[in-house]
Amino acid sequence: MPAYRFVHAADIHLDSPLRSLALRNPQLAELIGNATRQAFVRIIDLCLDERVQALKLAGDLYDGEQTSMKTARFLAEQLRRLHVAGIKVFIIRGNHDALSKITKELVFPETVHIFGGRAEAVEVVRERGDRPIIVHGLSFARPQVADSLLEKYRPPIEGAINIGLMHTSLDGSANHDVYAPCSSSDLANSGFRYWALGHIHKRSAMEGSCAIVMPGIPQGRDVGESGPKSVTLVSVLDDGSVTMEERVVSVAQFERVAVDATAMTTWPDLVAGLEIALGDAAEKTA
Repeated sequence: MPAYRFVHAADIHLDSPLRSLALRNPQLAELIGNATRQAFVRIIDLCLDERVQALKLAGDLYDGEQTSMKTARFLAEQLRRLHVAGIKVFIIRGNHDALSKITKELVFPETVHIFGGRAEAVEVVRERGDRPIIVHGLSFARPQVADSLLEKYRPPIEGAINIGLMHTSLDGSANHDVYAPCSSSDLANSGFRYWALGHIHKRSAMEGSCAIVMPGIPQGRDVGESGPKSVTLVSVLDDGSVTMEERVVSVAQFERVAVDATAMTTWPDLVAGLEIALGDAAEKTA
């Protein structure tokens, strides 16, 4: 029974500056400055290494009205790597990239499908006899979407495995504005087998008859987005069974490091304690 395998990622925020303090170390500054790009390269590498059939990007590929042609060229180069390997790419626009000129104007390979402001249902090309797989998607037509988009999606195709891409604040998150809110229960009862979500930067995954996955941001940008960041590798069998694996792709990691300075009476003691604590934290993340 052949599996349909894909990588689900969201909230790339390509070339978004990491909101860290000014760095005096040039090498570290270069690493931080290119972190979102390098994380995206790791996502492309993962697709190639795992020989998946598709990459699904659930919104916020860019930040705002991104017009940099350097960003456009970088994206085109990476998607070309997938095109050469025959890997399809499905993209929806979220609140940050709804107005992106790059997404609207850049000429992508025919293996890239960008969903528009009206819901679409795209059938995946498979071998004869394989169960049909339908990918549903709907992009933000404007940055502000106050109401749920679920009712705008096309109904699931009977007999097929239906996979949906949606950018949504879902049931809500304390650190995120409300965009296209939608309850988890409504998604679970939609008749879809997998919902590939985006918007909330913290990973969450709900399994069951309908898998609902928010992969989180693949590269944290400040200490508020601390810890290793990841994407989801998904395998779907013709019987409808789904397996999901979290794969870390972040290249720079923010952490809060606590230092007990109770017994430290001098500045050298404090500096030495900080060096030890930071060294221990670095080893744990290596």
